Amino acid sequence: MRLPATLAPWRQWLDWFDPDLAGALGDVLLRLHPLLGAFRLRALRGRSEPEGIDDLRRRGSYERLLLSEWALADAAPEEFDRRAAGGEHLFLSPKLIARQADALTVAVFDNGPAQLGAPRLLHMALWILLAQRAQAAKARFLWGVLSAPGELFEADSEERLRELLSARTWRFGESAGGSAQARAALEQEWARCLDGLQPSPSERWSIGAPGAGHGLGHRVGIGAAQTGELTVTVSAASARREATLALPDPARAKRLLHGLFVLQPGTVAAVDEIGPVRVVRVARKISLKQPPLLSPNGLSVAVPLLNEHAAHLHRLAGRRRLEEPHHAPYLWSLVAATIHTHRLGACLIGDRQVEFRSLPGFARGPLPPQLNHRPERGRWLPMIWVQPMDARASGRHKPQPELFLLHAGALWRWRSQDAGLDPQTFAPFARDVLAIAPMHEAWVDYLRLHGGSLQIGTSRNGHGQRPVAQVDCAGEARSGWLAVQRVKGLYRHVAAVELRVGGHGGDRAGAWRVLQWDNGAVAVDFEIILPSEWKVIGVDAPRDGGPALIAINPDRTALLSLGEKERRTLYRSAARLSVGSVAGGGETIALIDLDGRLVVLHERGASITIYAGGEGDG
Repeated sequence: MRLPATLAPWRQWLDWFDPDLAGALGDVLLRLHPLLGAFRLRALRGRSEPEGIDDLRRRGSYERLLLSEWALADAAPEEFDRRAAGGEHLFLSPKLIARQADALTVAVFDNGPAQLGAPRLLHMALWILLAQRAQAAKARFLWGVLSAPGELFEADSEERLRELLSARTWRFGESAGGSAQARAALEQEWARCLDGLQPSPSERWSIGAPGAGHGLGHRVGIGAAQTGELTVTVSAASARREATLALPDPARAKRLLHGLFVLQPGTVAAVDEIGPVRVVRVARKISLKQPPLLSPNGLSVAVPLLNEHAAHLHRLAGRRRLEEPHHAPYLWSLVAATIHTHRLGACLIGDRQVEFRSLPGFARGPLPPQLNHRPERGRWLPMIWVQPMDARASGRHKPQPELFLLHAGALWRWRSQDAGLDPQTFAPFARDVLAIAPMHEAWVDYLRLHGGSLQIGTSRNGHGQRPVAQVDCAGEARSGWLAVQRVKGLYRHVAAVELRVGGHGGDRAGAWRVLQWDNGAVAVDFEIILPSEWKVIGVDAPRDGGPALIAINPDRTALLSLGEKERRTLYRSAARLSVGSVAGGGETIALIDLDGRLVVLHERGASITIYAGGEGDG
């Protein structure tokens, strides 16, 4: 990529971007660079230490006298004494090196609500500027985000830059979102953390919303100006500089904020159409272990990327399914996920901390000891965000959002009004739960086998722990699926539960009981015996017709709908299928095959979109 000579110092970083984005970001770098001032490096030089031989000299310590001189002392002592008196002895002179101490620059970026959107474009530019000036001074550059005091990261790759973009939060802990008091408290905590670093940082930068004082040492305040512009104020004890910067055009700004630095050839425009099948080429490889995460309405799907702390989020409606996916990186380990308003809502865990991403009403707090799941086990835990409804409440008295998480057979509930997300309040809502289903983002219905009864429970206000539907069921449950739809003004629950029972091949087969309740009354109830080689991924709950299991066949080459009276093939695959998910009562099905392709079946296979991103991880 050809860049103007003025941008040469930042080529190493601008090479991460397409030329049009590099040019737009380069303009911002050139405007910001003069505001930062000269680099201040503390304690560059330590004491001098010898390293090798520099020269021979007539003066020095007799510990460094040449061996030939000592030989002369043995052979001709009088000549040795004469040379000593005349200052003619030769000594080794060591080469002295002044060791350079490790120099360190640290920047802390405000990731709160006051800096969402356009200010984060300047965060990117400052990240690059500070990384380059530290490199030029042979110093280290580390960065962190305001909401996570003490957590520092290298600035060594474009993935780290994407992590900066994704590390945003809607509020800081228990405090009101983005308040000056919350930011000041977090800055003080950061100052204590940096005071304990060795070596002590030569430069400390606070980058975020405008505020009083100099922050950690240097403050960069970013605020709104006229449309398409931002004001930037750089202040320190010795200087203050201000400027107004124009932003890149909206299309480029959107790509930068979404982390779409490079659009690989063929990732957007190259769409092969073969009858009802569309093949979309995407740049990155996906993991084969985690089933695709579908939104409840089947209009979005998320898949984790191979060997990255990131996921791709695809929109599946209309022409948008042919567009480049949204790239969602994350700093911590992702253990539970949901899709809320076409955004990947995530529960992330770090060092005894839990952080929530894109889930209104939730920020971060201590890690509950009950949440001992680790993502290396290969599966995200099911999670649902809801906003409970209460017809009697209004305004600020409305119920606060809730999070439901299914883990180890228990349905756990978090409430956002819980102070600091105290782990004591992360309590089970129901036990013996097999599956959960969101209901209009207002409550959760769940399937459980409890006390010899297969039950449909709900978190809807006024129901308590009373099941809304149930039927006697003997046996031990292995797994279960649940889908809920509103049909002709009534709620239809379709459930399937795998039972461990005798008489059907022992451990080599499972008895699947499939039920349909219409407004709480059993409408359909039948059993299917499947060998254990079959892989059930969900249930089909059509508005017209009977319920069915959706399963991958034993040789992993086909997806079938298994009803009470018929079996129907929904999709045949040339590559073996790995995992799959079902949403919208069977309307949308997402599969991942061993070639690393994401296959989405729309309207039960009436049309198919394949996202081909290279080979997966096996």
